[in-house]
Amino acid sequence: MKLYWVTTEDHDEDWFVIAESKRAAELFHELSEGYLDGVALAEEVSDIPDNLSFEEGWPDEALLIELGATLLNKEQPRVVLLNGKTYCEGALDGIINETERYGKPPLIQ
Repeated sequence: MKLYWVTTEDHDEDWFVIAESKRAAELFHELSEGYLDGVALAEEVSDIPDNLSFEEGWPDEALLIELGATLLNKEQPRVVLLNGKTYCEGALDGIINETERYGKPPLIQ
C-alpha cells in the first residue's frame, strides 16, 4: 500500500489517501467527496511499511506521524510536512467550521 496526496482543481477537499494504486486513490477521493469521475489527481507520497497498522482510505494523524510527518497545524485546515514537502488540507472543512462557530462564512478573497 502507498500514501497518496489527492487534489482536485477546486482544492476544497485535498488530503491524503491510502490505496494500492494512483487510480484507486483518485476513485476513493472522488466517491468519498462527491466528485465526478476523472476529477481527482493523486500523487504518490510514500510506501507504507507492512508492519504499520492502517486501513485503505483516509489515514489518521498517528499513521502520518509514523511515516515521518510533522503536523505544522493540527486545526483545520491541517498542514503537514512530510518528506521535505508541505501539504495543506483543502479549505472547505475550515470554512464549514468557521461558519458553524460564527454563523457566517469568513471573508474569501
